[in-house]
Amino acid sequence: MRFSTNPHWMEWLFERVAPPPGARVLEVGCGSAAFWRANADRIDPSWSLTLTDLSPGMIASAGAAVGDRAEYVVADAQELPFAERSFDVVLANHMLYHVPDRPKALAEIARVLVPGGVFHAATNGRGHLQELSDLVGAGWSLNPHMEEFGLETGAAQLAEVFDDVRVERFDVALLVTEAEPVVAYVRSSVVFPEGSLERVREEVEAAIARDGSFRIATRPGLITCRKP
Repeated sequence: MRFSTNPHWMEWLFERVAPPPGARVLEVGCGSAAFWRANADRIDPSWSLTLTDLSPGMIASAGAAVGDRAEYVVADAQELPFAERSFDVVLANHMLYHVPDRPKALAEIARVLVPGGVFHAATNGRGHLQELSDLVGAGWSLNPHMEEFGLETGAAQLAEVFDDVRVERFDVALLVTEAEPVVAYVRSSVVFPEGSLERVREEVEAAIARDGSFRIATRPGLITCRKP
């Protein structure tokens, strides 16, 4: 991961998510399957891996990335098209804060898990990209996502449905040494309200000239729980 002080997030997550041989694994909201692509050489061929996403385009990208090592289904996490007790493990990687009816999605995830099955929900904690939010201004912030379903707010939501809820945090930050990737990231984000980012570029460049890098806190982590 570019500029990261700890580039091993995908490996760290895999070590916590990877189930035993023969497990039936579901990812909801898989996106382009970046997680599985990063760990392609660690996918156990004995797993039955199913990747779902609401977007047909994302499912096409996931299929191109993972190939015949998984099954692919266009599906809404709020209405999963699977029978009860179909999976041993379910993963939701940085997506639950986008789900409109989260209680419904969590009930669906519980429904398709076997009793004792494990649910992993990766998300970010409060203060994620805070230095960048402060620089861009009040019109650009990821804090609403963290309040919807973050490391501090998600555990209580999961405890309504699941047992043995625990939170783990991944120690990492960004030490940015080029201003343009920062500007491009803000401009491409869905929460950017449009406008000039010249001041952002200037401030980042000044920090790099002064300190050698512009430091941005990141707060990723994982909430794990079990179906009763």
